[in-house]
Amino acid sequence: MRILLKFLLGTTLVIIAIAALMLVPSPQPTAPKPWEVTVMPDNQIQVMGVHLGSTTYGEIQQLWREAGEAALFISENDDISAEVFFESINLGGLSARTVLNLQVPEEKLQAMAARAVSAKLQPSGARRYDPAFDDKQALLSAPAIVLTYIPSVRLDEEMVRTRFGEPEQIQNEAEESPAQIWHYPNIGLTIRLHPEERPMLTYTARSS
Repeated sequence: MRILLKFLLGTTLVIIAIAALMLVPSPQPTAPKPWEVTVMPDNQIQVMGVHLGSTTYGEIQQLWREAGEAALFISENDDISAEVFFESINLGGLSARTVLNLQVPEEKLQAMAARAVSAKLQPSGARRYDPAFDDKQALLSAPAIVLTYIPSVRLDEEMVRTRFGEPEQIQNEAEESPAQIWHYPNIGLTIRLHPEERPMLTYTARSS
């Protein structure tokens, strides 16, 4: 009887130990930060896991674990673009709204706009089109060429200099606006800083 009790007690302790180990969170890989920018061998940049000009929308979905919302835009000047909106992504504890511009030939974008299921006029004067299902699937294979990152936290000038260094150029956005545009052409980055608005970091693929 004692042997049986010892066996049952030992088995119970083993089960408890295994359960405790399962509850201990495993180490998570460090998520890339927006100030960690790498110039790749093709002279393009990689930021937050996205290699501009190469990483596709579908790959970014898997990378960020967010689907995003794709749309087409035609400006008042008839310029057309494909954009993807991520209302909130969280990488390494940093939450941000993010927008991707996709690289798609203009003739394909025009054809997608013609097949779009709906269109809405935007406050800017542009028209927004909701692509048909098959066209949304096709956009998954398009690479991102511009990544706009709008963090939920405010960034002041000191924080920007600490993370990105001294900009090559600082210019006022407009005479009537207190916003400034900080330029970092070596990493394809511009930062819009406004004293009362969230900062906007825009990473742009270099021209080939």
